[in-house]
Formats: sequence, structure tokens, C-alpha cells
Amino acid sequence: ERFPEAPIFGPPGVLEAAEEFELVPVHAGETHTVGPFELQFFGGVHAVIHESIPVVDNVGVLVNGMLYYPGDSFAVPDATVDVLATPAGAPWLKISEVMDFVVAVAPKRTFATHVMSLSEAGLAMSNARIRGAVEHVGGTHIMAEPGTVIEA
Repeated sequence: ERFPEAPIFGPPGVLEAAEEFELVPVHAGETHTVGPFELQFFGGVHAVIHESIPVVDNVGVLVNGMLYYPGDSFAVPDATVDVLATPAGAPWLKISEVMDFVVAVAPKRTFATHVMSLSEAGLAMSNARIRGAVEHVGGTHIMAEPGTVIEA
């Protein structure tokens, strides 16, 4: 089901960049409800890419207390996470930080996101490292392809 009237939630910097959309400003620590979804926000800033590039706003979101998407950061939520959408390939990360992040969040399950910049071999390597980190904390890694459904 689509939610065409659903607003876009984002930190203040996003609001300035996308004025033509219906936007709701959010900050770390806030909770909003949209239809059947409870959204809890964490973090506040994008991970540093390089000192020459300004750091922009970023919030992670925990959906219905189950699925956590950190956006472009390693913000660890102050909550139990069932499923972690784990960043796997982006200009701002290295795999050791990904592995530390997975261990810090200690989710029951993970799947890789931020994967379009990775080759097939790079994705396989990232998935293997994420799997090792989540298994270290007793969780399971899911090799998610487009269309994969992860049930509660």
C-alpha cells in the first residue's frame, strides 16, 4: 500500500534543500506516528566523508521498534533493534566501522544497504564481514535482494 499523502521526515538541512515537498522537521530523540508506523529518530549528523566536505544533517529512524535504518551514519539507537539495515558501501565508511556498528547495535538480523557502489565481489566481502559481526552478537545476516521480504 502506498501513502501518497505521507510527509517526508528529515533533519533541518533536508528541509532547506527540498522546499517543494511537504516536509516535517525531525531531530534525534523525537517520535512521530504516521498511519500504522511509529518513527523514532536518532543521530543528528551525517558521518564525516572528508575534512574538506561539510558535515550535513542526518537522522536514523527506528520503525515500529523493529527496523532501524541509520541513514548515512553509525548512530547507535538507545533501543533494542530486531532488524538493522546495515550500511555496506559508501564514501564515508570502512568495513571495520561497519562491523563495530553492528556489534554495538547487536540486532537479531541484518541486511546490507548502501550497496550500489559495490561490485559483486565487494558486496560479497561486505556481506561476509557483516554476517561475522552479527553472528558474534547472536544474530543472523540476510542476503537481501530486491523484493526480499523480512517477516517479523
